[in-house]
Amino acid sequence: MKVFKIHCSYFGLSLLLLSGHTSCKKFIEIPPPPTQVVSGTAFSNDNSATSAMIGLYSEMTRTNLNFANGAITLYCGLSADEIYRTSSSSTIDPFILNEIPSTSTIVKNNFWTAPYSYIYHANAVLEGLSNSKISDPVKMQLTGEAKLTRAFCYLYLVNLFGDVPLILTTDYRINATEGRTSLNTVYNQIIQDLIDAKNSLKESYPSTGRLRPNKWAAATLLARAYLYRGEWQKAEQEAIGIINSGLYSLATVTSPLSSSNEVIWQIGRDAANTTEGAAFIPSSSTVKPTYAITDSLLKAFETGDERKANWLKSTTVGGQTYYYPFKYKIASSTTVTERLIVLRYAEVLLIRAEARIKQNNTTGALTDLNTIRNRASLPGISSSSSAAEIFDAIQKERQTEFFCEWGHRWLDLKRTGTVNSILRNLKPYTWQPTDALYPIPFSEIESNTFLTQNPGY
Repeated sequence: MKVFKIHCSYFGLSLLLLSGHTSCKKFIEIPPPPTQVVSGTAFSNDNSATSAMIGLYSEMTRTNLNFANGAITLYCGLSADEIYRTSSSSTIDPFILNEIPSTSTIVKNNFWTAPYSYIYHANAVLEGLSNSKISDPVKMQLTGEAKLTRAFCYLYLVNLFGDVPLILTTDYRINATEGRTSLNTVYNQIIQDLIDAKNSLKESYPSTGRLRPNKWAAATLLARAYLYRGEWQKAEQEAIGIINSGLYSLATVTSPLSSSNEVIWQIGRDAANTTEGAAFIPSSSTVKPTYAITDSLLKAFETGDERKANWLKSTTVGGQTYYYPFKYKIASSTTVTERLIVLRYAEVLLIRAEARIKQNNTTGALTDLNTIRNRASLPGISSSSSAAEIFDAIQKERQTEFFCEWGHRWLDLKRTGTVNSILRNLKPYTWQPTDALYPIPFSEIESNTFLTQNPGY
C-alpha cells in the first residue's frame, strides 16, 4: 500500500513521528516536538497526566495567529464582511477577495495542520488515559477536556472545509490514508464527544481564570453544535441548563470582558496578552491599524449602541478615519491581564433566542434577544414583530455582538444560507458560491490520494 511520497504528508510524517515510529526517517530526520505526549510515562500519575493535557492548551496558544490563537477571528473576519487590510498583502488579500489558492500556506498551516495536530494530541491523551492507573476523578476530568478540545477543533474544521478526515486514533497507518468523512458523520462524533465531555466534567473549574473548561463549556459547544444542525429543542435545552446554573452573567459593555463573569472558557499564555489585541490595535494614534472595520459592519450598529462606543476604537491618519476592533484593550504589555475568550455567556442567550423562535416561542425568544440588546443600551424588539423579523433581528444582533470574534459572522452567514446574497453584493467581482468553503491544502491531496478537493478550486 502506497502511504507516503518522498516528502511525506502531514498525516504521514508528523503523525508517524509523534507516534514513535521511524520508518519515514530514511527520507528526513526531524526531532519530535517538545510538547510530544510520551506514551507510558506521561500517564504514570495524576500530575504528569494533567500536564499532558495542559500541554495541549499551551500548544494551542504557542504560535501567534494560529488556528486557536487569533487566526479564526482574523481570516474568517476577512472572508466575511467584518474587516479589511489597510495595505495590500499577497498572502492576506485572497481572504478578502475570497480567492484563496489551494497552495495557501495560511490555510495549510493555520487551518489544517494546526487543528489536526491538536486532535492528534487529544487522541494521544485519551489513549494514554485508557491505559493508565491514575485516580478516577482526574481521569474523568482529563477525558472530558480531551474530548471537548477534539470536538472544538472538528466543529471549526467542518464549517471551514465541509467533509474532513475523521481522525480518532494515533495509529499513523490509519491516519495517513484517511479520506474525507461526511459532514454528518463528523457532526455525530462532535456531539457524542461533547455529551461525553459534559458528563465527565464538573461544574467547578479545575483552574483559576477559567483557563480549563468545565461542564458548562462542553454544554455551550454542544448547544452551538445542535443549533448549527437545526436541532432547536436540544439547543434550547442545553442553553437552559447553562443559564439555570447561575454561574454566569452578562458583563457591562464598559467592563473588561476577559475578567468578567461572562467568560465560560478562555485560553491564554503566561507571558503575553492576546494575539488579537496585538493584531488589531495600532502601535500609536498616528499609525493606521493593519486591519480596519468595514463600512457594512459600521452601519450595522444602531444609534446609541454602547458596543460601537466601547468595543470599537478609531484613529485618523492622513485625513482618513479607521475603526478597529477594541474588545481586547492591550496590544502589548509586560503585565498579562487579558486572556483570549473562547466561549461567553452572551452566546448562550442568543442560541436560546434562535432556538426558541425556530420553535415559534416568540415571547421566550424576545426575552433573550432583548436581554442582549438592553445590555448594549438598545431598546427591545417589539412583541408585534413576526417570527421572520425576530429571526433576522437575532442574526443582526449576533453580527454586532460577536463581530471579529472566533469567526461567528463567517459561520453564521453560511449556516443561515445568506452568504451568497450578502457577499455577492459586497464583493460582486470576486464572490462565487463555492467560496463558502476553504480549499483542502493542495500538498495534502498530493500526499494522500484518498483526499479530494472542494469544488471551485
